[in-house]
Amino acid sequence: MKTSVNWLQDYVDIPWTPAELARRLTQAGLEVEGIETRGAIPPGVVTAQILTRERHPNADKLSVCSVTTGGDTPLQIVCGAPNCDPGRIVPLATEGTDFGGGFKIKRAKLRGVESQGMMCSAHELGLTAEHEGLLLLPETTPLGRPLAEIIPGDTVIDWEVTPNRPDWLSHIGIAREVAAATGGTLRLPEAPLKLAESATIAALAAVEVQDAALCPRYTARVIQNVKVGPSPEWLVRRLESIGLRSINNVVDITNYVMLEYGQPLHAFDLATLAGQRLVVRRAKAGETLTTLDGRTHTLTPENLLIADAERGVALAGIMGGEHSGISEKTTTVLLESAAFNPANIRATARTLAIASDSSHRFERGVSWETVEAASRRAAALLCQIAGGEAAHGVLDFYPAPWQAAEIACRVQKVNSLLGIHLGVTDIAHCFRRRGLEVAEENAATVTVRIPHFRLDLKAEHDLVEEVAQIHGLDNIPEAKPAALLGGTIAEDTWYPVEAARAQLLALGLDEILNYTLISKPQALAGTGVAEAELVRVANPISSEAEILRPSLLPTLLQAVAHNIAHNNPELALVEIGRIFLKRPGVPEERLQAAIALTGHRHPERYGAERAELLDFFDLKGLLESWFETRRLAGATAAPATHPAFAPGAAAAFTVNGREVAIFGEAAPALTKGLRLKAPLFVALIELDALLALAPAPAKYRPLPQFPATARDISLVAPATASAAAIQEAIAAARCPWLEKVELFDLFTDETLLGPGNRSLAFSLTYRHPERTLTDAEANQAHEDVKAKLAKALPVQYR
Repeated sequence: MKTSVNWLQDYVDIPWTPAELARRLTQAGLEVEGIETRGAIPPGVVTAQILTRERHPNADKLSVCSVTTGGDTPLQIVCGAPNCDPGRIVPLATEGTDFGGGFKIKRAKLRGVESQGMMCSAHELGLTAEHEGLLLLPETTPLGRPLAEIIPGDTVIDWEVTPNRPDWLSHIGIAREVAAATGGTLRLPEAPLKLAESATIAALAAVEVQDAALCPRYTARVIQNVKVGPSPEWLVRRLESIGLRSINNVVDITNYVMLEYGQPLHAFDLATLAGQRLVVRRAKAGETLTTLDGRTHTLTPENLLIADAERGVALAGIMGGEHSGISEKTTTVLLESAAFNPANIRATARTLAIASDSSHRFERGVSWETVEAASRRAAALLCQIAGGEAAHGVLDFYPAPWQAAEIACRVQKVNSLLGIHLGVTDIAHCFRRRGLEVAEENAATVTVRIPHFRLDLKAEHDLVEEVAQIHGLDNIPEAKPAALLGGTIAEDTWYPVEAARAQLLALGLDEILNYTLISKPQALAGTGVAEAELVRVANPISSEAEILRPSLLPTLLQAVAHNIAHNNPELALVEIGRIFLKRPGVPEERLQAAIALTGHRHPERYGAERAELLDFFDLKGLLESWFETRRLAGATAAPATHPAFAPGAAAAFTVNGREVAIFGEAAPALTKGLRLKAPLFVALIELDALLALAPAPAKYRPLPQFPATARDISLVAPATASAAAIQEAIAAARCPWLEKVELFDLFTDETLLGPGNRSLAFSLTYRHPERTLTDAEANQAHEDVKAKLAKALPVQYR
């Protein structure tokens, strides 16, 4: 909201500079976006009168003028303006005048003729954007006076107005804050009407409001004998000071009053209204309206329309219709001033992609009580400026007049929230300075009657804020916050999840984040959840977002599909989020993590290694690495089945008999249509269950000082003998020097190995803690392990 300081001074005395005014009102919550000085006329520009005008001997478009500033000797000025006629009083920049930027007036020859100064246009003085012609001053203007005394400069302050303070979208609203800050008196403009001799509005026009919920108040006045033409200079300057272009006196007056009171108005040409009546109604389905900007809109019953007896003439609260505007032929104006439902105006403006200064104010709410006052003010200006005469009376639809609410504010509440010590008299004084009426006060409470223009005051804490702003935010003492001792880091609910996230990212995974709401088909696809277990949203925005996800699997697959479609087939994704299942009473909410791997094991390398695809064991190893980082003891993997995984290609990790993760290759039904270039492997981790497991105590040992030696075992075993069982049997051999057992090869071929058999190869690492093992010692230890393994399991060495 841009306000002119000169304009504000019409309503309140301002004892401060513009910069100080901006600083003081910042205490009231008004944030300053910018301060701009306009029309600062430099010294040396004085008033002068043109005495003679002659044609320039060497230029067709230049004139040679004789100009006087009231002294004895006229000055010779060469001028290119078309309106430099004798008798005109104009601004004259005398020799030596400095306009800044290196532009300084000096005596010079123009096409061979000497010029002793420069007569100025309003644009050259920075007053308007108009380029054509000199600025013509009133005939009564004294000569030789500094122009800055006659046309003082102005400062425009641009305020950032919060949505809860629509009263600040007006000069009177800002002036009211100035009065509160200074303790001064607010001066509202007078609105005397020049009434027609006998015309009554009831005989000239009619208004019907069909929906009071969307239009709680509607007023109309009729002004006759209006002469449409240019606005007076003062009105043009006021509008241009805040960036509005002058159109004609009638339109300019409605804009002026909107900026003055914050109440949008609209002027109709009564002669163009069919039946000389207005109907405020919902639009019919498919009804169209062409607005003043030339766009045609197709309306619905959700849009509020201002219509005459035949058709729509304006979009209520937003913009007038193409045929509703004021023209040079207009002589009778019907002036609309109304209040509309803010939510409806906001929805219509967004749906139709149309915005205006009017809709900006109606979206935030206008005071119902301001409607008639603004209407009367605009009508008075139409009589004063456009020569109109107001018909007797006003059409005022106001079925449920506004009633002032009362809010009690406790003295103890004010002092406890602000940390100050004010008495009831001080608090009541603060309210009165804010323009609030004190209905009652006693030793403990001040009851305030809320004025019509303060739509934001709803509760006691709002009144406490009013006291803080008047008392001064700088006067509120600093107070150290009361600190409460929290629990230990182990009891924190946020830190363990963040630690798990950091561990997963450290393993090379990329985190993704998806919406919690999904569609019903997504929720049932491969999750293993029955339809009866789904948690539905009571009022979903669409069928694509009606279910709270029962598993992270659907959104994980959605992210995979999105990446594959964008030519990113190398994926290592992880998501951590909450899942929801319907249970008796309160729905169950759990924290889950999901991992997806697909692509090549070494996509960044060249040669044969580049072609190696990620497989089941890469995902298993990643989970094991994570468990190792978390010092999770006793995690064992065993085959498992789940609808999300291909048959025979899934396993689950359990700890103390409780399943904490299931993983494997995604089922073909889930990957159909994804255009995968490699198999997709997925893991679902019950994170709440995992985080509840206490980590094993950390064991530290010194780094080995002696070298290790490795031996391999290659054996054939039944497919029913798991690699984990073989590793446990090797560990059971209890060789004191055996440090590590690692599976490095798995081979299956019934032709070579026989039905139901497979080949496994393990690497065994031996190390003596106090010396270097000899080959003989290592070989003997290795043979002992092999012998004990052959006795424990049905294996054959290759």
